[in-house]
Amino acid sequence: MRLKTLLRTSSALPALPLAIGLVALYYVSSTSRQIAFFPYPYAPLLVERPIEPMYPVTYAVVSAAAAWQGARLKDSGVWNAAPYRRIWQVIAAVLAPIIALGWLMFLVPVTMAFIQAPTWPTPASLPPLLLGMTLVVAHALIGFTIGQKIKPLIAAPVLLCLVFIVVAFSHAVEPLWLRHVMGEYTPMLGFPESATALSMLADLLPTAAAGGAAALFWVRGHALIRAALAVALVAVSTFASYSIVRTWGANPPLNITVAKVCQGQAPRICMPEQASGTITAVRDEMVRTYSMLETFGVIDHPPAVINDQLLYGRFTQDPTPSTRFLPLAVAYRDRHLVADVVEDSVRLPCEIPHLEEQRTISFWLSKKLGGNPTFEKVVKSDPYYTRRQHKKVMAEVDGASALPAAQQKSWYRATSKRACEGRP
Repeated sequence: MRLKTLLRTSSALPALPLAIGLVALYYVSSTSRQIAFFPYPYAPLLVERPIEPMYPVTYAVVSAAAAWQGARLKDSGVWNAAPYRRIWQVIAAVLAPIIALGWLMFLVPVTMAFIQAPTWPTPASLPPLLLGMTLVVAHALIGFTIGQKIKPLIAAPVLLCLVFIVVAFSHAVEPLWLRHVMGEYTPMLGFPESATALSMLADLLPTAAAGGAAALFWVRGHALIRAALAVALVAVSTFASYSIVRTWGANPPLNITVAKVCQGQAPRICMPEQASGTITAVRDEMVRTYSMLETFGVIDHPPAVINDQLLYGRFTQDPTPSTRFLPLAVAYRDRHLVADVVEDSVRLPCEIPHLEEQRTISFWLSKKLGGNPTFEKVVKSDPYYTRRQHKKVMAEVDGASALPAAQQKSWYRATSKRACEGRP
């Protein structure tokens, strides 16, 4: 069959506009904002985040298109019209455009991500993409085989819905191990995380085995033997995946590999090596902030070491008085580094202070450090905050800011004590 004829008669052609539309919708509505959050381009993230929402959609579209194509092929009498052609040649030719469509649904959003945050793919970034592309072939075989037994008007829509639900909804139900074996790798990788080989294997085996079982349908031999082999293949593969993931929680194991750069002493600032061009500016701003906090008695001395939380991925580290963990790169880029340092440094002698006094201290520090605590900024996070309250708080802040440094230090201690009167 000529390529032009093959493409024109394939169910992949009418599915193409829907597929590309879904890719663009998911990327524009969600993925682009997720990628923009991170301050540095990171290849594993740029591959996994765009394809994460596309796994169930792509598998569903490919399964439905393959089922439709398989049913049409049977109804058209191709098997009788071409008895001397090898079955696998026919299947490969018919499924090639559908598989290409599935691969396109993965490759397009990944390409968009690398355009948005330019960098080069790395070997560690490819496994989630290769997983999806491999399982597209399995879903195409499964759908095509089902299409041989069920009418296209039934098989295509049923598979479209069923595959999407089974794959996507595994993340909304328990047990948790289900989400790690459905061929949908969705840990939402961040900097500097990447997928492990075991997590890829666990996601690959069950669906790949189901594709292999579908392939056995086309192998010549005794039907009972083929059925027994198919059941055994799926059972063994599923059990192997279960054995791998049964103790996992919501997140699979992750590789965390990053080189870091450090600068200065007391505080010593450590950030990813991508921050080598900005770490000096980050440290200068933090030194100025800690110096001001020291002057007014908010802290006794700055921490010895401050690490960028990005160095540790999603896993929050336990801070100590001498070692702190802050989102330095993100905060510096978004211009709230000073606010984050202040929030981390101010420790009132109670867990739930009076809100007005706490806000007064926060506004006072913000003003001392060059900030401008306007009413509009506060009301965004507290819709019940009134202009009358703001006027009262700012009057006290202005009065305290006009005092000599020693008296401001005393004012801070007195206000901190007042914030915790009668509070746990």
